[in-house]
Amino acid sequence: MNELHKNFHSIQINITPHTFAGLAKQNMAFHQGVMELCDNAIAASLPGEKGLIFIGLAPGSSKDELLLVVADWGSGMDLSQLENALQLGSLPTGSNRLNEHGFGINNALASLTGGDRPWALYTRGRGAAGYLKVQGPFTPQMTVEEVDTPALPQELTLPRDHPGTVYCIHVPLAIAQSVQGRGGKATDLETLRSWLVEHLGVAYRGFLDLDSRTMESSAKIIAAVGSDAKLVPPIPVPIAGALVRRFTVEMGGQVIPVVYRYGALDEDKRDHLVLGAKAKYYYQGNQPTQGVDIRLGKRVIATAQLSEIWRGPNGMPLARHNNYNEFVGEVLLPELPRGVLSTLNNKTNLNPNDPDWQNLFSLLAQVPPLAHPKACTEKALQSRWISALLAVNPQDRVTDEMTVWPTGTRIDVLDEGDGKRVIYELKATKGEPLHLYQLKMYWDGLVLDGIQPTEAVLIVPKYTSDLARMTELINDRLTPPALPDGSPSLPYHIKLATHEEKCLA
Repeated sequence: MNELHKNFHSIQINITPHTFAGLAKQNMAFHQGVMELCDNAIAASLPGEKGLIFIGLAPGSSKDELLLVVADWGSGMDLSQLENALQLGSLPTGSNRLNEHGFGINNALASLTGGDRPWALYTRGRGAAGYLKVQGPFTPQMTVEEVDTPALPQELTLPRDHPGTVYCIHVPLAIAQSVQGRGGKATDLETLRSWLVEHLGVAYRGFLDLDSRTMESSAKIIAAVGSDAKLVPPIPVPIAGALVRRFTVEMGGQVIPVVYRYGALDEDKRDHLVLGAKAKYYYQGNQPTQGVDIRLGKRVIATAQLSEIWRGPNGMPLARHNNYNEFVGEVLLPELPRGVLSTLNNKTNLNPNDPDWQNLFSLLAQVPPLAHPKACTEKALQSRWISALLAVNPQDRVTDEMTVWPTGTRIDVLDEGDGKRVIYELKATKGEPLHLYQLKMYWDGLVLDGIQPTEAVLIVPKYTSDLARMTELINDRLTPPALPDGSPSLPYHIKLATHEEKCLA
């Protein structure tokens, strides 16, 4: 590092120009590049303070690019730290594994710019009055300028003064569109932001979610288009009736607790995940999004893992199949030291050569993924409900084997005893009108067989006021068939209940 004069400094980067071109071609999507900078920002959060990240989108100088601004209010960098950060494979500072590889800034800036568009980085160490500015594209020798304040697009306003680090990056539109996945063609900034918010909400849900003790999040991310700023929400895995398994696994010389939550995709939750709107990238109920997420500490480091974990009967990686479309889940691991459960250098996936991952996956293999998970989840709900009924009234006859109609249609649960005959229908997802008609079908089938029900209950995670009104209309306006001897049967007595009310949540 050689000082040119008091306002300029030179940083020598000891790699060839071809290296930067190679970094731009590592197949990182737009959101992955942004997350590299977010990881650094969270790692730089000041002790005792919540992390704050601002991500702004603004029009570029031409139709084929946009401007991306990423700012944080962390510790920033002095000249020595900046020189280290710009080196490819630099030694990470601090103990936070979010910046464990030393490739983050180089990966992000090369990928986001396509390797040849301009960018500027502004940063200041603790107590510094002004900022150090370095701008690219990358070259083996970079010049650092001392400036008073970051220069930002006029369309964007930071939520606070005096950020620690600010990036202003010219991003080709084609790269920004990769936030939608292959084939994404959106050109308006609001649409691109909505996709970016979904990615950020999934990856950082552990940081964005409210702590159960303090009722505060450990970080906030703001995504802005011009003056329109939105807070990125935590986006959980939308699981209906989640099943939970707990394990321990030895790795890195210590015993690590593992929590595995899994079950069926809850489409209703999915359809309101992203600022009240439907998720469009994750949890789609298709082959690319089936499988489980892996969360290390508060950071989701992989999503939609299936064949990566489980193997088929032939010993080969389990093939994705439509049977698993509704299978979702999450593997929760505590924060671990660097080097344990490692990721690729660009953090776009797990390191498949790490034996610790293989140890973990061998453990998870004991719980095969659910084919047709909604049916499996509902079967588990039925079993739990039968046990609950018998615990209260062990003398009752409670069964899930009663069938009606010539089709042999099976009732979920039938509880008979002490002058009652109660039909139960249990669903893993939100109550729907069709579910009420299933109960009506069971009721009518029993009556036609000469068996008089006394009550029918639909048990669901939640239901709407419209469904409650529909239940009232069935009870008040519709008439069940007569019994086989021609005598009238009792009127319908259908009720709604939630999993929580029945202690099935």
